[in-house]
Amino acid sequence: MKLKFTTGLVIAILCITNVNAQFTGLTAELDTVFFGANTPTPDDPLDPEGLLEFYGTYKVFANFINPNDALSAIYTDVDALGNPPMYIDAPCGCHNPVTSSSIMDASNPSGFWTGPFLDWEYDTYWTIGMESSDAAGFLPQSVGFATNGENICSEVINNGTIFNVGMPQNSVAGDDLKILIAQVTTCGDWSLSACFQVFINGEQTDIQYECPGVLEVIHLFNDGECVNDADDDGICDEFEIIGCMEEDACNFDPAATDNTGGCDFTCYGCVDEWACNYNPSSTMDDGTCEYTSCAGCVDSGACNYNPDATLSDGTCEYTSCAGCIDSEACNFEPDATLTDGSCEYITCAGCMNIEACNYDPYATINITADCIFPGNSCDDGDANTNNDFIQGDCSCNGYGCNDPEACNYSPNAIPDNGECNYITLYAITGETNPNAIMMLAYSYPNTTGSTYFWESSNGDIEDGEGTSSVHVVWWGDGAASLCVTETNSGGCAGEQVCLDVNINPVGVGDLALDIFNVYPSPASDIINITTLTSGLSTLKMRDTAGRVVHTTSFESRTSIDVSDFARGTYLIQIVYGEYKSSYKRIVLN
Repeated sequence: MKLKFTTGLVIAILCITNVNAQFTGLTAELDTVFFGANTPTPDDPLDPEGLLEFYGTYKVFANFINPNDALSAIYTDVDALGNPPMYIDAPCGCHNPVTSSSIMDASNPSGFWTGPFLDWEYDTYWTIGMESSDAAGFLPQSVGFATNGENICSEVINNGTIFNVGMPQNSVAGDDLKILIAQVTTCGDWSLSACFQVFINGEQTDIQYECPGVLEVIHLFNDGECVNDADDDGICDEFEIIGCMEEDACNFDPAATDNTGGCDFTCYGCVDEWACNYNPSSTMDDGTCEYTSCAGCVDSGACNYNPDATLSDGTCEYTSCAGCIDSEACNFEPDATLTDGSCEYITCAGCMNIEACNYDPYATINITADCIFPGNSCDDGDANTNNDFIQGDCSCNGYGCNDPEACNYSPNAIPDNGECNYITLYAITGETNPNAIMMLAYSYPNTTGSTYFWESSNGDIEDGEGTSSVHVVWWGDGAASLCVTETNSGGCAGEQVCLDVNINPVGVGDLALDIFNVYPSPASDIINITTLTSGLSTLKMRDTAGRVVHTTSFESRTSIDVSDFARGTYLIQIVYGEYKSSYKRIVLN
């Protein structure tokens, strides 16, 4: 497992005393700590054998006071300039998987930091602002360094330099006022020495040369034990998180490792917002919540509403003050404050005009439209009168016929014999000894504007209903009748006129031509009918009593579902052409 810090943990600082310097010194920040053999974890497959246990990766920065300051070179020349030597000294040894160079060069791009090269991110190297070879900027060049980096943590340079040509972005201090000059991954104390050439404020003619001395870094661990552990809890002081470790405290910090931060218990109180003594500033419940002192009816629409109550106790009632609160209603209740929907406007409503026939002295709601006056139209209930109106004595009468011989005689009407209607009775003309299952014509003298209602016993009126002529098909045998009632254009209906007939029975074998087929016979569910004629045909199916049980119109072919019909014998009639008929018998079993 490794611990990578979001921001570097400053471990060592080396400052210079030159008060006019742009370059102010060095800082070593602990970037990552490795805890060894319990890796890889599900999200971090680094160091599966635990070889880096208790190692730390440090980043060394050169610090500046101006964001435009540029680091041109890191160098030493012991013989010519008397500078101190340039080195990284880590007696414990360094993690140095990239051995091709001591300088950050093209061999270590961040795209390699995966799989078997995952630990290359933590290589030990010198640099000027470049954390990987594919970082923004230009890789520094070097003179006087070994051709490989195998001995970077023990090699001493007496005459050498790392430099950038010009001022690429990785050489400029920027807003954070610092430039990375080295990364060291080691397991113990270490030190670093070098000199620095700086272009002050980015001016290449204004140069600062500075050798700040030796940066001494004390590693956090010594043989796996914390160097600094003031409370002997096994957590290095540098990793301690100060806070409150008491779980019931208001400021409990589950990440805290040092309980010296102070615990706060002022957040206790009633945290139930429905309680009478709810404290909105409390975050921890102390069990003091109570629900009675503020309880009552909180519905402003209730009869027993309590404006001081904030908690409903279920006592609201809506009956003691309920009633009709509309002062215009017949049943207005002045003491009611809650409407119960009972208002009514009928029992006290009426005509309040004393001149009206229907004046109501007890009415309190005036319905002007209901007032009735002499001369108003009305209905006397007599169908034979017209233009009914209220009389001077407030009675209702209309004009009508006073002739008892008229069909619309009205004894109580205001006389107007121009309203009288008369109908003359005639006889029905037609065959009185018809054969059964034959269609015959019957007629009654026609009066212009009249309509005719026909009725028949033991016969079917096939057409002509409403007119003075009809066609009738007779059934069975023996006595039967055909009757008609005439109604003239004035709405006056005459007496019914009847014609008595005597029906002669006819066998199926004596009927008309065989112009259709019906099958199967016997049948149980479906019967099929096909005709040998063209055009529309009408089918009627009769039971043994002559009653029509099914009728339909079709062309050429049709089917009938007879599954719900009573079992027995039926007669099928097909009407085609100009009132022509054909018949067949079928049995349902």
